[in-house]
Amino acid sequence: MNRSTMAIWTWRRLLASVLGLAALGCTAADLPAGECAVDADCVAGLKCYESRFCVAASVADTPVVIRVSPPSDSGFVVEQFKVTLTGASQNEPRKFVLTEPAVVRGTVTQKGNLLSASIPGTLLVTAPGDVEGRELTFQTTSFSALKRFPGSETAQGYELRVQKGHDYALAFWPQSDEIPPHYSTLTAGDSIDQWNLVLPAESELKTLTGRIVAGEDKPVVGLSVWLRDGDGQAWSTRGKTDAKGQYAFKVDPTAPPARLVFAPDASVPPADAGVILPSGEVAAPLEVTTVTGELPVIHLAELPTVTTTMLHIRGPDGQPVAGAAVRLTMKLADLPDDVTLARLSADWDAVTDATGTVRLLVPPLIGDLTVMPPPKSTAARQQQLATSLKPGDVTIDLVSRIRVTGTVTDFASRSVADAEVTLREVESDGEAPDTDGDEATFTVKPDAAGNFAVWADPGKYAVWVEPPPGTSLARVMARIDDVTADTAANPWHLVLPPPMVLAGEVRGQSGVALTGVQVDVLAVKVQTPNGTGSRRGGDTQLGRKPSGTVVLDSHLLGSALSTSDGHFEVLLAPGQVATE
Repeated sequence: MNRSTMAIWTWRRLLASVLGLAALGCTAADLPAGECAVDADCVAGLKCYESRFCVAASVADTPVVIRVSPPSDSGFVVEQFKVTLTGASQNEPRKFVLTEPAVVRGTVTQKGNLLSASIPGTLLVTAPGDVEGRELTFQTTSFSALKRFPGSETAQGYELRVQKGHDYALAFWPQSDEIPPHYSTLTAGDSIDQWNLVLPAESELKTLTGRIVAGEDKPVVGLSVWLRDGDGQAWSTRGKTDAKGQYAFKVDPTAPPARLVFAPDASVPPADAGVILPSGEVAAPLEVTTVTGELPVIHLAELPTVTTTMLHIRGPDGQPVAGAAVRLTMKLADLPDDVTLARLSADWDAVTDATGTVRLLVPPLIGDLTVMPPPKSTAARQQQLATSLKPGDVTIDLVSRIRVTGTVTDFASRSVADAEVTLREVESDGEAPDTDGDEATFTVKPDAAGNFAVWADPGKYAVWVEPPPGTSLARVMARIDDVTADTAANPWHLVLPPPMVLAGEVRGQSGVALTGVQVDVLAVKVQTPNGTGSRRGGDTQLGRKPSGTVVLDSHLLGSALSTSDGHFEVLLAPGQVATE
């Protein structure tokens, strides 16, 4: 037995002793739920892990990504490691060695600007990660006054630590409203001292001007105007329409074809204008290198005057619903008479007060109204055409949410009290949360008998179960299920499977153990069994007929923090990860 193996073995036995789980001569009846001294203490098909708790004996090979996030003051950065988990993984401690990061220091300057040693702002670099849809992201602040960072021979404006060996997309957002954002790339093969980012000179920036009017040359006041590319990145400063409807903004001459967009400026309340302030987008991308300084005037039809509507939201019991989010969206496609406009709309967001009331300044037009009550309310979310909004008082009565009940047990049919059951709304195909970002989330904790009850909107949900801290069970997405009127009569039975263990240690290149490192196990793809829907009987245990890929926080299968000697132990639910 070599020294490394001996150290790991000693640590395991010491931990088992401290927890009091390796007592000789105890029986299954003497042990807390899920814990064991020998294999015979576990249900059939399981084995006893280090005389501590029962684990799955056979696990299909599953690829995962281990994300290791050291403390910010450690000098290391986030790294990702690809690992294939097997049934033997819990017998083979993993060792993750964090490499020395690439340290990039320098200044951000502007050609011809002699007044500032460095331009203040935010630097952000991104590179594709090992999990689909997840990026490596590193950020730092650029200071106006130069600083001497540890390890640097000269004073610099910023210090950025990144993982080596990646080509990063770089974005710089200046604090100044007079300098447009800047985008470039950074290849970090090793540390770089005096890596200076030079922005175009003021004289190289192009200034574009224009005017937005409505009706018979009536200026539209209070709009922000800027250029945005197809990825949503801004390439210009923001102009604001003044009392004449005129705006001006500056743009980097290297900007790609971008669309002109406008929206109400946050500093100008709609009431000040007395009319609707729209959001819009010009259809044809502008080629900045060929555009002259003055853009064509954007002509809108006569904009309607806003009126005051007092909206009263009541629950199924007739009582006011406080804290409900109200969103009103009006598509104004019939208003523009300039064919270059691809989109014209208006949006309002508000929250009801203690009396369930919200004051909306809106035009007398048809729109889409969404009311989202707070999670603990028994009132359900409602979406409708806002055809009844008119000056004065309007009351909307919400219907009741559906009462979802059930129990949570472990694989040995023991109740799991104080777990956390969370319903996260997904699209009808089960693949992603709502694209509008307002997916419903409902959370409840089972009682001592493992029973729970929660009120939820009708819809399709991914159902997560988070065991109480300190238990020998793993975080798991238990099912995807439809919440319908039939759900109230059919309690759910959520079964937590026997876990598997990923144990190991985190060290630096010098061999020093790293403390307080967060180790996250991420799934590349996640599959879960469908729920029972309207069918009775409802035991749903992970690993039975998996179907449907879900992209939520479902990538996160389990987490742990490293101890003072760098060791960690993550409990995982077998079968959670797709192998294809």
